[in-house]
Amino acid sequence: MICEGAAGRSERRKTNPYAALDENRAQIVGAQGRFKNSVVAPVAEVTAAQRLLDQCTSRLDGIQMTFRARTFVTPAVAALLSTFASASVVRSHPAGAAGPALPVGAASRVLVVAPHPDDETLAAGGLIQRLHAAGGALRVVFLTDGDGFPEGVKAEEGRENVTASDYRAFGRERKDEARAALHALGIHDDTATFLGFPDGGLSRMLTGYWSDRRPPYLSPYTRRNRPAKSELLDADARFHGEDVTQELATLIAAFRPTAILTPRKEDQHVDHCAAWFFVADALGDVTRVDTGYRADVLTYIVHFKSWPYESELPALSGGAGWLRLRLTDREMAQKREAIHKYKTQMKVMDWFLEAFVRRTEVFAQPPSPRVQLPLRRSPCDQFKS
Repeated sequence: MICEGAAGRSERRKTNPYAALDENRAQIVGAQGRFKNSVVAPVAEVTAAQRLLDQCTSRLDGIQMTFRARTFVTPAVAALLSTFASASVVRSHPAGAAGPALPVGAASRVLVVAPHPDDETLAAGGLIQRLHAAGGALRVVFLTDGDGFPEGVKAEEGRENVTASDYRAFGRERKDEARAALHALGIHDDTATFLGFPDGGLSRMLTGYWSDRRPPYLSPYTRRNRPAKSELLDADARFHGEDVTQELATLIAAFRPTAILTPRKEDQHVDHCAAWFFVADALGDVTRVDTGYRADVLTYIVHFKSWPYESELPALSGGAGWLRLRLTDREMAQKREAIHKYKTQMKVMDWFLEAFVRRTEVFAQPPSPRVQLPLRRSPCDQFKS
């Protein structure tokens, strides 16, 4: 949260970088980004429709789905299926409630926040393809380079004793894999932004390593205390929490997404949990200064109990409603191809990555996030990296 004289804020952060934002432009873009004509149906009907969807052969072209009805499909059921198929999305929320909508239209501007390279593909590889096919705008921001993964580095180097130089080289390789994965999804390189903050260290920067009142966090893996120069948006950025928020806020203000996809705070990976807090803080910075701007926040899960091996949805509340994007065979095949670009990860956890090649991708919309950093104690510290 950027505000003059706020407790715990450094002098450098008090300078408001968003004062010149045009409120009228924000209102226009925000209006264009609102999603109308959402499909609303009772949960029972949604469940029945999903079962019938699994029984019918479907062909998807963009967001148009045509069902070849078999003899057991009555005209009434066919009409219900067509209603859901028009958006290729099944929404699970109470009857009469105006549920959230997935941002896959031409007017959509989607910012995908990935704590590590591969999270964007695992959680939203199908949505990214659908958005691209519809002509929507995409930006993917990687908070870390995924360079703090000892098991992966040791497997890559073929030895137990690895050095800071090995971890840094591993991070560069994972960045290359991310670009290749996005290319496999049909996305160009200029869509990705790598912020280079410390893998495994984001939660520490929610609390003690927040501002320049103390030395920055030092990665025990790369031995860095700042992002690489090639990854800086702010030349003065260090491994401080306020710099994570500042970099994200700069991206949000410049790209002006209509929707932001980020991990849920319940995700049981420490960096994924922390990512939610940084996104909420950055969005609060922008909307407090640019009062006409709004963006929908949708969350995804990668690490939670037995997910993605359990039932169709994670064992969590869907907030305002679960959104399930049903993928075509072609979209699943491209997602699998993109996942396989992460060769360093496939070496040590192919069983986990492959499990995300599912017929549906699921997202949820939490209540409007209200976060003020730094935190006295990070709830993310209960999770492992």
